[in-house]
Amino acid sequence: MDVQRQEQRFPRDEVGEIIDLAARLDDLVEDPTDRGLTLEQLVHVADEVGISRQAVERAVGEERKRRSANAREARKRVRRRMRFVRHAMVYALVVSALLLIDVLNGGGWWFFYVAALWGAVLAIQALRFMTRRRGPLEQAMLDRER
Repeated sequence: MDVQRQEQRFPRDEVGEIIDLAARLDDLVEDPTDRGLTLEQLVHVADEVGISRQAVERAVGEERKRRSANAREARKRVRRRMRFVRHAMVYALVVSALLLIDVLNGGGWWFFYVAALWGAVLAIQALRFMTRRRGPLEQAMLDRER
């Protein structure tokens, strides 16, 4: 029985996904001497699987744009978080000072009005922060789904 085995073939769309996954898996093994690939090396590798130089250069440009946009978005998220943290800290300090003033002046407990109103505003800001698109709550849910 001379059955010739056919070589397994992969469709072009799977090739990219397999190579991408293999590269990510290879990244799990840290190599301090790895300095990445030059554009010429990348073009050579792509040429081996039938991808043109123009497509590689276009992909490099798109990847740079994507990384730049992601970095901008990350900076925005950090600024929003810091703005919320600063607001919460100022709230805690001011309400504490108002409590101290109220206690020292006989304890009419008027600071509760300021604390409640300002606290409501802070709670709304926290709700917006937690539930906005790509916010901490959405991110936690996405992580849980993976």
